[in-house]
Amino acid sequence: MIKNIIFDLDGTITNSYEGIVKGVKYSLDKINFKYEEQNLVSFIGPPLQDSYMNLGFSKEESDDLIKDFRDYYLTKGISEMSLYDGIVETIEKFYNDGFKIFLATSKVESSAKRILKDNDLIQYFSFVAGATMDQSRVEKADVIRYLIENTGIITDESVMIGDRHHDIEGAYKNEIKAIAAEYGFGSREEFGKAIFVAETPMEIYDFVKKFNGR
Repeated sequence: MIKNIIFDLDGTITNSYEGIVKGVKYSLDKINFKYEEQNLVSFIGPPLQDSYMNLGFSKEESDDLIKDFRDYYLTKGISEMSLYDGIVETIEKFYNDGFKIFLATSKVESSAKRILKDNDLIQYFSFVAGATMDQSRVEKADVIRYLIENTGIITDESVMIGDRHHDIEGAYKNEIKAIAAEYGFGSREEFGKAIFVAETPMEIYDFVKKFNGR
């Protein structure tokens, strides 16, 4: 039986395309790096360092670009987002039904908490697990492990909900089931290990209720 609901943030609760992409563009424009904006969607969800290195930058160069990204994102980009239709109602229904709700994100933990607070969602979450500023904890599997260690949740009673393969694989590595949020920024090819693919937030709730009633 599922008792614990673990949400990803970007692409699952929030449509953060505008703020993240503007932050990436700001960092790349500073060094006159040429890019196609449609390719920058790959930055939404995965660790920033991985995304910059996928563009050909070294680890050291990526760290410098992350600093520039944060200069923009932490002042402007963090508020350039919206909540997905139906996500608030979905979270509320889980909460009112007695599920424990958690967050596991590769976004810096303090930023994740700020977003939840700014959108009046923080009260629904029992624990928020995020990345560290120094990138020592940033991979989704490590963030989920940190969540488990700090809450003692039983993995067999938990499900991870996310829109990218990092969420699905991170959950799998921690022996947690995963539901794919297809309405986010991932693709069907990323969801092979998910037990369900949801086209809307409310489908997540409906599936979990049916799963528990089997």
